[in-house]
Amino acid sequence: MATLTLARYLLWQLPGWAVAAALLAGATWALGLDAWLAAGLFGAYVTKDLAMFRVYRAALARPPRRPWPIGATGLAVEALTPSGYVRVNGELWAATLVDPGAPLPAGAPVVVRDARGLTLLVEAAPPTGS
Repeated sequence: MATLTLARYLLWQLPGWAVAAALLAGATWALGLDAWLAAGLFGAYVTKDLAMFRVYRAALARPPRRPWPIGATGLAVEALTPSGYVRVNGELWAATLVDPGAPLPAGAPVVVRDARGLTLLVEAAPPTGS
């Protein structure tokens, strides 16, 4: 995987390297830039990209954040009979009841049990002790 990641990263850098080489070649020809200086600048540019691979690889190593708020509580925005919309953590989600035979009215508290795609599977939240 690491070799494949490095190869893909280097392929993404090739167009930038080609543009940098063309600009430096043009500067050498049109402005009289010393060829050794142009080669050094190009080497520094490539070295920068190679050093940035470490940052890129570290970013890939982090596990992706799971977008579904499993276990979170929210409120039914509309009646869930058995589908509708709920608001969880300030976000509006499409939702379906885990038990379709127990519809919930709008404003009822719900708890998220699972997700299928971008639809949350919810059930009535247990009553809080008052």
